[in-house]
Amino acid sequence: MIFLFTWFLGILAGIITTIANPAIRSLGEISRNLLFYQMTVSLSLSGLISFVGHVFHSDMVATKIGWATGSPFQKELGFAELGYAFAGILCIWFQKEFWLAAIVIASPLYVLAGINHVWEMVVKKNYASHNTWTIIPDFLLPLTWAVLFFLAQ
Repeated sequence: MIFLFTWFLGILAGIITTIANPAIRSLGEISRNLLFYQMTVSLSLSGLISFVGHVFHSDMVATKIGWATGSPFQKELGFAELGYAFAGILCIWFQKEFWLAAIVIASPLYVLAGINHVWEMVVKKNYASHNTWTIIPDFLLPLTWAVLFFLAQ
């Protein structure tokens, strides 16, 4: 649920700043503003939260997902997520093409992780809370980023 919160927080920040800035009125400007907050808030916070969970609380996270504990791959995933957090923060200064690069780099992990979580539910009957609820943001975040990037052009 925390990843839905990061998505919502990015949307909320984008909506508030759009309403507060009378210069932002066209669909492209609104989309660009919403995307800015999705990248700088949602991507960076999601990456940071995942980093902390997978690196510093690996066994707890694995248990909540319904996976075996003790795997060093948890930490490797966390390190990748830290890179996404850095990319999200850098989106403050580097925009347009950098946003596209961040979307292209982060989206496969999210979407394929979502597919993997669905597979875990269907094939392995893994209904652990962190395996099921994470499916929504796994698809929602990249979809939001892609649609907003397209509309911002």
